[in-house]
Amino acid sequence: MKDVRHYPSMVRLFALGIALWSWQAAAAELREINVTMPTFSADFAPYLIPIEKGYYAEDGIAIKITKAGGGVATPALLSGTVDLSTSAASALSAILRGAPLKIVYTMAHRPTYQLWSTKPELKTLADLKGQPVGIISRGDTFEIAMRLTFLQAGLPLDWVGYTALGNAAAVQAAMQSGALPAAILASGDIDAIASTPVVQRGHMIVDMAKTVRMPYSGVAVTERMLSSDPDLVTNFLRGAMKGVRYMRAFPKETMAIVKKYDPILTDHALEVDYRDVVESLTDAGEASDEELRNDIAVRMDILNLPKEQAPPPERMYDYRLLRAVNAALDAAHWTPQR
Repeated sequence: MKDVRHYPSMVRLFALGIALWSWQAAAAELREINVTMPTFSADFAPYLIPIEKGYYAEDGIAIKITKAGGGVATPALLSGTVDLSTSAASALSAILRGAPLKIVYTMAHRPTYQLWSTKPELKTLADLKGQPVGIISRGDTFEIAMRLTFLQAGLPLDWVGYTALGNAAAVQAAMQSGALPAAILASGDIDAIASTPVVQRGHMIVDMAKTVRMPYSGVAVTERMLSSDPDLVTNFLRGAMKGVRYMRAFPKETMAIVKKYDPILTDHALEVDYRDVVESLTDAGEASDEELRNDIAVRMDILNLPKEQAPPPERMYDYRLLRAVNAALDAAHWTPQR
């Protein structure tokens, strides 16, 4: 007679093998999509969270992250090298030049920027006339926010000049050295150098998070992708919208996820970044028509394009899939879990 004492263990091994095979098969069925992100910070938590929480996998997609700023991401998107870009601001400038792209999600509309002077005598926007202002690159969201500030103040859009410094670290260095009379930094960057003498002697002229409304972060895709593969775009947006809801509900868990992708971030910097980003989020992933039109007008000026040729927002923005995703999540009463 056969010894049946080992049958239970054999059954368990067989079940484990089936489970492993099923998991591998499911993983193999995930469609990998290439998404650009310029950096790993709280601004991009809505895309990192669904990777970690499995929201994307639930919809059959796996995310390959390509770390690239808008200047690289937009050409890559147009060439088909990547599938989606999270540098919507860069994509919009390309659209105004005729690129066949669409912005399908606007994550934020309150730039977490501050305009600082390094000289005590420069206290107001009027004092800055003709002065060079430090930014990261020409035409970036820092410059756009500055021009919107002048637009709101009734000042000419070319009230100041701009010095492109390449990255946030260089702007911080220019602030600390006093090499430029004024600079625009993200609030987290200012916090990092708040104890330096030049910042203590300087003066914050404008807190743009309180005064400026502009679409400055989101998702762009090609028109071809939007028409030929709307399900893929929908699945990505569904994951991102779940990520936003998780981000709002669980601050500590969100910061832990961001730090996993950028371990050198300090806890304090993460807290400042998280707070500012949550305060800047759009309600449902859309900017208002007024915000879009003002932003377009400023970009037309930067690009030296005739104002009368400014296209309507719907030529550049398509929120239809996003609205359907939010409606479905609301109807299902979807809430995030830790």
